[in-house]
This record gives sequence, C-alpha cells and structure tokens, in this order.
Amino acid sequence: MPKSLTTQILNILRQTWRQLHTKRVPFDRLLCGGEDWLSAAQYADHTGNCRRPSTPFSQSPHVKLLEQYQQIGEEIFRPDVFQKTTYFANAVECMDVTGHYFSCTRPEQVEQVARRFVARLRNEAPQDSTPLPAAYSAYFSSTSSQVCVRPIQHSNCYQVLDGNHRLAIAYVRGEKTYPVRPVPPAVLTPLQEELLEVGWLRGQLMLYQPISSPELGEKWVVMRRCSDRFEMMQRFLETHNLMPPNCQTYLDIPCGYGWFVRAFSQLGFDARGVDVDWASLQAGKVAYGLAPAQLIRSEAVHFLQSHPGRYDVTSCLGLLHRFLFGEESVSAEEMLRLLDEITGSVLFLDMGQGHEAPFRDSLAGWDADRIEQWLQDKTSFTKICRLGTDSDSVPPFADRYGRTLFACLR
Repeated sequence: MPKSLTTQILNILRQTWRQLHTKRVPFDRLLCGGEDWLSAAQYADHTGNCRRPSTPFSQSPHVKLLEQYQQIGEEIFRPDVFQKTTYFANAVECMDVTGHYFSCTRPEQVEQVARRFVARLRNEAPQDSTPLPAAYSAYFSSTSSQVCVRPIQHSNCYQVLDGNHRLAIAYVRGEKTYPVRPVPPAVLTPLQEELLEVGWLRGQLMLYQPISSPELGEKWVVMRRCSDRFEMMQRFLETHNLMPPNCQTYLDIPCGYGWFVRAFSQLGFDARGVDVDWASLQAGKVAYGLAPAQLIRSEAVHFLQSHPGRYDVTSCLGLLHRFLFGEESVSAEEMLRLLDEITGSVLFLDMGQGHEAPFRDSLAGWDADRIEQWLQDKTSFTKICRLGTDSDSVPPFADRYGRTLFACLR
C-alpha cells in the first residue's frame, strides 16, 4: 500500500476516533482542575484550597488574566501589576507543588509564558524581546490536541485536566461551548466528598442547608432553605434593638454546615457553631469559607454543660424534639435549661411537631400552642414570641416541616 494512502487512512481513523470521543460542553459546566495533570482533588490536597475544584472555569486564573489584559492592555505586565494577578499566584503555587510551571522554575520566568498566552489571544507571534523558556513546547500541549476533562459524579459538570489556556482564549473570545474529551473515571469534588460523608444522611444526595456550587445541581435535594427563618430572626433583632453592637456574640447548636453562622457573621456578629458531625463542619469550611475557629466539633449536651459564659444570641433549630423521645443523654427539660443558661438576650428555636408525618405518633399533641406553653413554663425567658413557620414543607418533604419558629426573649 502506498505510503501516502496509508497516511490518509490513518488520518481518517484519527479524525473518526476524535469525533467519537469528543463532546461539546457549555463553559458553565466546566470547573477548574489541577495543574500538571494532577487531579483537582490531588491539587487541593497539596495546596489546602478545597474550593478550587468547585470553582467555575470562568473564574479561573487563566480567564482572569486575559480579561484584565483586555481592560488595561500592556499595563498588565508591569511587575507591580503582574505579580498581583491570580495567574502569577497560580503559577508560583504550581512551582511550589510540582517544581515547575510548564518549563518555568523561577517566578521571574512566568511573565514570558503569560506574554505568549496573550499573544495567542491576539493571534500574534510572541515578541522577540520575550523569548520562551527553554523546552517550552515540551510542556505546553499542542493547540491541535484535544482538551481533556474529567467527569464529576452526580452532576453534569467536568473538571479541566489539560487545555486551560485554549479554553480561556475561547471563553474570552465569547464562545459558549467547547469540544472536549471526557477522560474516565468520574470523580467527586472535595465538597461532594464531605457532603456524602455526613453521617445521618447516609450518602444520600441531600443538602441539609443550601450550598451554591456548580456540581450540586438538580440531583442534590435541599432539605431546609434557611433564608426564610433567618429573615424572621433578623427582623426580630432589628425590632428589639438587638443587632451589633448592642448584641455581639451568636451561637448555633447544632449548626449543620454552618449556614446560620455565616449569615450572622455577615450581620456583624462574632458567630460560632457547634455540631457533632465532623463532615458537616468540613463541608461548611469548604462551602462557606468559615474559619476553623468558628466551627466547634462537639456533642450538644457536652458542649453546653462544659462551656462557661453566655452568648448574646443563640439558636437551636431542629434538635429539641429528639430529647422528647428519651433517647438522649439528658431529658428535654434539662436540655432546655442548658440552652436557657447559655443565652444572654434571645434564643431562636424550632423543633419537630406532631403534624409532621414522621412524628404523628411520637410527638402527638406537640403543636405550636403546646410548645409555647412549655417554653413559658420551663425557662426563665420573660417573653415567648411566634415569628412564623418555615416554607420547607414542599416536595419531596411535603409531609414534614412547616415548623413554628419561636423567639425566647429576656
């Protein structure tokens, strides 16, 4: 067979293989990966940045550099500007992890790679005054090679394995999709791993509190919206003049991932949360960016019995009814006394009620009236206020929730 014909056949076979193994994916389904063919999870382990694998590619250092270049042009390469870019920081971090960024082994070489990158955006050859580092082409993928991505489990998203620069150029030029080659196996992001480790959820694709992250799409069911109860709490605090600086400290027990800890922090409170489930707390650190000091791993009764002092504002949501079952270490009245004792100004509380399908027998008769009377009889608070009911009683939880939120005021 003539050599030219053999070459033609091989090219056809390569093209066919590529077509069969290529998928055009929208940019909003692409997430940041690792570097130097390290997976996103591996890179997150090395750097401690567990949020990176959940970051949309549109927010990647590569895209940000090109967008900054479009805004300020060559000013981007002034040393005092360039060295503050996330692209430079990412390259230096990569050198710390792998020993190199492409062929760069020193920070001062990164500008040369960046200039080459910008030249490709402008369809220009790099200037002679900025030669490429040695063996540059050995590290950079060919522009004709396929961009490789890894599927992310329980989602329609992918993490980028190779081809960050090509993807960034296409995105900044306004393209909405890009042809990529998915490379198995499908993986979990660090955030997904923590969420699936939450003990009481037993690996179900459920979010106890809202988390906004691209890989947590339609397959993940949000159990409690939180924002409705938070709005009631905030209005009550504002009405009673209990916002910072009049009240400064806040405790949520149990806190789950820490949604309310973040929300009260944003109001100016020194906010803390306590939960016994370590995976919930780890998920909160990744999802909400909470500091380790804000989240305390402890069983609720042990924490309340051993913790001195008070918090100005406290909340106990979705917990107290479990003590009515007689399966916890103390009685419901004792748990209520401990909450009373640690609260300085106001305690926000909700609990399971008898109208909910799982509790129709075990909590029969425990409606809002009975809970209110119980709080009045068993605590030292001077006023018990009903703030409203949550809006969580919707499919697939239409037969539960709809609980009354109480404010117990000094």
